[in-house]
Amino acid sequence: MSFHSFAFVFLFFPLCMLGFHMVKKTGKASYAKAFLVLMSLWFYGFVSPVNLPVLLVSMVVNFGIVFLMKKAEAKKPYLIAGLLLSVGTLFFFKYTGRLFVPLSISFFTFSQIAFLVENYRGTLQKSEWLDYGFYVTFFPKMIQGPIVLPKELEGAVEEVLEQPFDWEKFYRSLLLFIMGLAKKVLLADTLGAAVAFGYGNPAALSSKEAWVLILAYTLQLYFDFSGYSDMAMGCAGMLGFSLPVNFSSPYKAANIIEFWKGWHMTLTRFFTQYVYIPLGGKRKGLARTCLNILFVFFISGIWHGAGVTFIVWGLMHGVAYVVCRLFDKAKKPTGKILRVCGVLLTFLYVNIAWVFFRAPSVSDAVSVLKKAFTFSAGKIGKNFAQCFQLDEFWYVIKVLGMDSLPFAHLILLFFMLAIALLLVFWGKPAHVICEKIKPGFFVTVIAAVLFVWCVVSLGQVSSFLYVNF
Repeated sequence: MSFHSFAFVFLFFPLCMLGFHMVKKTGKASYAKAFLVLMSLWFYGFVSPVNLPVLLVSMVVNFGIVFLMKKAEAKKPYLIAGLLLSVGTLFFFKYTGRLFVPLSISFFTFSQIAFLVENYRGTLQKSEWLDYGFYVTFFPKMIQGPIVLPKELEGAVEEVLEQPFDWEKFYRSLLLFIMGLAKKVLLADTLGAAVAFGYGNPAALSSKEAWVLILAYTLQLYFDFSGYSDMAMGCAGMLGFSLPVNFSSPYKAANIIEFWKGWHMTLTRFFTQYVYIPLGGKRKGLARTCLNILFVFFISGIWHGAGVTFIVWGLMHGVAYVVCRLFDKAKKPTGKILRVCGVLLTFLYVNIAWVFFRAPSVSDAVSVLKKAFTFSAGKIGKNFAQCFQLDEFWYVIKVLGMDSLPFAHLILLFFMLAIALLLVFWGKPAHVICEKIKPGFFVTVIAAVLFVWCVVSLGQVSSFLYVNF
């Protein structure tokens, strides 16, 4: 099941809200956890029940290892066995191609690894079966994150049960969900139609089309994934829970280090705590620090996919991160002009790296980049431009009589890109807006109109991009 489906919006979540608040009245945390685990399993297995056995078996085995480790004097062998089993299972399903790839296996594997490591470290007080099941399966964060650490949900159910229903938190969380839904339905999928068209035949692209394609995917991926994260935070908030922020204006970054402080922040945190620091972090000299950084980005590339393109993408970011780290060590002076230049150069570099992330092969990625950097005189064709045309906006153009203009097919292309870029560079993160906005009639009407617009468009919406990872 997905957040942007009729089944979720009109069936699952209303039942989940109603059921949870009925269970909440009992005051029993065990009942509430059991209810959320069962609802989360329904959410996970709704579209393809074949995913459930893999999840359940992996949970039972992982919890069994944790149980044995807690009782043993020598805990490290159990930790190593658990890590090898989790990583081995992920590798088998995701990279061997022998069986299907269970939905979001990377994300729930990360949760299992975190639970195992934190129990080894002795940082958790609640490690019973229901605590574990709730942490791994909690549906708002299960499919695509945010990647939540065990400590962040430890005791969360008990805290929610003690609190009265907070109407203001519900209102702000609902606004956040609607804003995330709009990002996905109205922006990401409109941009995605052009991306699919362009990458379907990269050899036929003109130079201008190649640049539009590169920019469209950069924007699509951001609105798609950050939109999901906003919806996840919104769903959790409406139930009374809090999830960590996953995006914070990453494209405003003046260097790659800043970019990763704002892009998929919980993934960065996970790799920092469970890979980078155990490798030695920055404690063993500059050379070792740089190697650790490169290794983390290499792992990040492999985590996203088995293809060479993902490894190239990861290493591009790793090399840029190391270079920025070295310049940071040199304490170069900064100013407004240099920052603007840094933002533009970082944005350009990230755009180029995303080409390898999206392209089916390295040769296709190189083909798109060659097209872009030849700066040939080709035009943006009508077939490509029409991918940006939302029916609602095209109807307005026709009513205004602008459809007869020779450049009419380009109007919505530039409009969509302009709106997206304005939101990326000058807009505030959705969670910040929802935290500071004053609830009122006007805000409620705008949110209602946006929600209805999104619901009407749900039938044409594609799946979230990061579901594949």
